[in-house]
Amino acid sequence: MSSATMNTTAPSTASHGRGKTIGAIASEWTKLWSVKATWWCLAGSFALMAVFAPALGTSIANSYRSDGDNTDIPIAHPPVLAVNMVQFAVIALAMLAITAEYSTGSIRSTLQCVPLRGRMLFSKIAVIAPVMFVAGTLIAAVGTATTTPLLFEYADTNLGKAVPTILATGVYIALMGIFAIGVGAAMRSAVGTLTTVFMVLAGLPGALALSSSDFTKKILDYLPSIAGQHLMDGDAEPYGRMGALLVILVWTAAAVVAGYVVLHKRDA
Repeated sequence: MSSATMNTTAPSTASHGRGKTIGAIASEWTKLWSVKATWWCLAGSFALMAVFAPALGTSIANSYRSDGDNTDIPIAHPPVLAVNMVQFAVIALAMLAITAEYSTGSIRSTLQCVPLRGRMLFSKIAVIAPVMFVAGTLIAAVGTATTTPLLFEYADTNLGKAVPTILATGVYIALMGIFAIGVGAAMRSAVGTLTTVFMVLAGLPGALALSSSDFTKKILDYLPSIAGQHLMDGDAEPYGRMGALLVILVWTAAAVVAGYVVLHKRDA
């Protein structure tokens, strides 16, 4: 084969591959917004934040008032606490993006259209990640806006603190969405995925928090939900925002790798 032929074939193959990837992403985008569950999950997450964040903010402010403390409360902090409960409504959206296909059997059609398992998984992540980031950021903004008036004289309205927290919330929710996609690809069932994600994000931290062991407390800081709290709040200890982001990325990457391995080795 001549060098001229090789030079024209390689770009054509690469372009064809990019075209298939873009097509797969477009297909996932259409599927995501064509089901009612997407809208219900998003609406539910905003409603939960609008309830939990103000309730937590009022409770914190009243606690300071009764104790006679004069500490400013960052206006984005109550929404960060509320994320512990609200996140599951948004994560359910990411989870259903893959587990619903297994429950209905439509995963076979998906893999016929996109036979490369890595490309299929990537296309789902490429759609879910930005949607989750925008949703998480807006949810945090709604929680902040609805909570601020209820913090009374304790509200620290410094936007220089609030905006990074709101954006970090979007990053955390996006990464947890990718985490759920990976777990869903590995578990292949909505119940198994939801149980696993709930245990990692809530069950395990809750159980370890009951221990008085210093070693157990150190483990807590390296669980994704606890690292997420540090990422959103911007805590300097034990590792700062970049350290927290690294911890979450490791968990997310592990879930995606596990999902890919199962997809690659098992039939639909």
